[in-house]
Amino acid sequence: MGAWGPGVFENDDAADWVWELEDDEDGSVLEAALSAVVDTPRGELVEAGDASNAIAAAEIVATASDQATTLPTEATEWIKRNAHLVTTEVRDLARRAVTRVGTASELKELWEDAGDPAWAETVSALRARLQR
Repeated sequence: MGAWGPGVFENDDAADWVWELEDDEDGSVLEAALSAVVDTPRGELVEAGDASNAIAAAEIVATASDQATTLPTEATEWIKRNAHLVTTEVRDLARRAVTRVGTASELKELWEDAGDPAWAETVSALRARLQR
């Protein structure tokens, strides 16, 4: 896993995903990242790349509401232009995606194997922010 820390954007997948988000004008990139996780069949682990992208998308959703986190510049600019696209439905999708990543994903297993609880704490804090 190309990660340099447990933070939402501290991995290659999320960093690359932000570049895709930068050109998103209708919320489709945001929703696709969340849906990829939510639509993974039960009983299958969510792939690590999809999980990283969904956590990044969920952070965008949470930050659009509470501005509690410092984001990459591209993500901050996207929120300034598109916060209106973060609807109740998108927020619900983000909650479901974060829950799934935190319980049944390759990414969760990788961080557990590394013996570092910081990633799980990051996901838990994000889930709590999305519940508000």
